[in-house]
Amino acid sequence: MLYLTSAVLGAALCCFAYLGLRARWVDGPLDDYVTARNSQTASTLGLSFLASGMGAWILFAPPEIGAFVGPLALAGYALGSALPFIVLGLYGPKIRRSLPEGRSIAEFAEACYGAGVRRWVTLVSIAYMACFLAAELTAIGAITALLSDVPPALVIIGVALTTLVYTAAGGLRASLATDRWQAWLLLVLLCVVGAWRYGDSPLFPLRLCFLLFPLPVRSA
Repeated sequence: MLYLTSAVLGAALCCFAYLGLRARWVDGPLDDYVTARNSQTASTLGLSFLASGMGAWILFAPPEIGAFVGPLALAGYALGSALPFIVLGLYGPKIRRSLPEGRSIAEFAEACYGAGVRRWVTLVSIAYMACFLAAELTAIGAITALLSDVPPALVIIGVALTTLVYTAAGGLRASLATDRWQAWLLLVLLCVVGAWRYGDSPLFPLRLCFLLFPLPVRSA
């Protein structure tokens, strides 16, 4: 079982590395490597947000909050998680119109409030991403320990190195490509779990239609 699980994990990592490297940035301007400007559709970006927001950590934090505090706290947690994306959706177009060649929210902060605020925003962003990566990687290790005998440290190192390789080589395009596949895989797994858990419910076909055929979105 140990070798089989290790082989499956290795194959999955190799598959995502291939998908990321296939979509990599090639011989273009550096700006394309960092931003993939005007090259993605709204559905691709939405799937990327879904994949990044629905990481392995959701198997730990939301259930614990719901079990120990209750549904009201869980609703607040969900709202807090969605609020940054709501704000980004509302103000993103305005930021883009103000800085059409901008690359980060830190540049917008500098344009509005000066270099000091830009340094502060950059520091907060780095700290946030460090916490985010630590939460994701430790959650992956914990899930591996619960479901198999594979050493969690080995899985964490494998995931971190694979992600680093295709992101460093392919830039944002590679990250968005792998996010898209991860999001579709997540939706399929949700459908499978929903079919197993709620297959006898009369509302299940309607829920399944919304998952498989979401409302159309415009290209960005």
